[in-house]
Amino acid sequence: VSNSSGETLGADSDLSSNAGEGPGGKADCNLSGSRGTVSDSEIEMNSISSSIFGKPQSLKPILKDPKASSPGQSPDDLSQRVYLFEGLLGKERSTLWDQMQFWEDAFLDAVMLEREGMGMDQGPQEMIDRYFSLGDHDRKRLEDDEDRLLSTLLHNMIAYMLMVKVNKSDIRKKVRRLMGKSHIGLMHSQQINEVLDKLAELNGRDIPIRPSGSRHIKKQTFVVHAGTDTTGDIFFMEVCDDCIVLRSNIGTVYERWWYEKLINMTYCPKTKVLCLWRRNGQETQLNKFYTKKCRELYYCVKDSMERAAARQQSIKPGPELGGEFPVQDMKTGEGGLLQVTLEGINLKFMQTQVFIELNHIKKCNTVRGVFVLEEFVPETKEVVSHKYKTPMAHEICYSVLCLFSYVAAIRGKEAEMKSRPPRPVSS
Repeated sequence: VSNSSGETLGADSDLSSNAGEGPGGKADCNLSGSRGTVSDSEIEMNSISSSIFGKPQSLKPILKDPKASSPGQSPDDLSQRVYLFEGLLGKERSTLWDQMQFWEDAFLDAVMLEREGMGMDQGPQEMIDRYFSLGDHDRKRLEDDEDRLLSTLLHNMIAYMLMVKVNKSDIRKKVRRLMGKSHIGLMHSQQINEVLDKLAELNGRDIPIRPSGSRHIKKQTFVVHAGTDTTGDIFFMEVCDDCIVLRSNIGTVYERWWYEKLINMTYCPKTKVLCLWRRNGQETQLNKFYTKKCRELYYCVKDSMERAAARQQSIKPGPELGGEFPVQDMKTGEGGLLQVTLEGINLKFMQTQVFIELNHIKKCNTVRGVFVLEEFVPETKEVVSHKYKTPMAHEICYSVLCLFSYVAAIRGKEAEMKSRPPRPVSS
């Protein structure tokens, strides 16, 4: 069982890239015969390859793009570079590059793959429902993410078309047509138009490539078992910026839980079980997962939820804390009211009235229309189970869990304020 970030794959790939090097970073003579690729210097020495790739070029971009970044290189390295697109052009340039339908199909395929990599293409109806549940500020944020994805791919497509010497007039027509089809917002479409306006002055590699958004995603992945032990099904739990994604052992998305739908979260270091309560329609569902990294997973989700809450400034208000619900005591058959307050739960019946303090509530859940409440009695040090029949069992459980989360958040803020050093008094 391990937890790893999305950058681990990059670290692993570095091992394979250094396989042909010996100590000190120099090529190992014993391995030189098994190499399947050639270096820049070997291309220059080979008359056949040099006729295909041409002379080395220096990197002199005319158009500076603040969003495109490249690692610092010495002038000597840049002057000796030979680029792949020169080999694609070769002696006889293919007519494929002049077919505009090819570029449109390539763009649509790239959008599909990028959306899939960003998690935007999984459960479209669920994402639409979430979009309408958000406030104006967060809707604009999601729209901006979509526009940025499309504009980045269009920008890179212009760069590729320029490299393979597509007619510049055709580039403008095709890109503007795709912009209209994509309904890109004003700010991002203006950036594309600026590139198109300067197209007459640009050639070759003058337009830098922008890194795609899927490469910027940072997520942590944990291996978990459904249930309370290792006998449950294995899943990969990905902690993302806005949600938790549960993947099967073959990588397919099994569930996706948005943070605003999570009601409460606890973990037990002894049993190594993480409990997640979430809102599913009108019901409150409890999901348990076993993992050796239980504590790390809990704090990883907690930190990600706090960052998401800081971003979501205008989310639509949820239900108010507390409330009154009609219930029937399963033991006596007597009907009454159950009140959820900030101090605890108040039960009012015809003959009796009982108050259960919040810190004495050990657990609550629902079973087939019955609200089950477990109370810890300090005098006897026993746990007493109360069962109440009600058509609003899920609403009561949801209200109590929201109350737990609210009180925990208040206590966390108070502890944070106490731990802060006092501000120095100015003289």
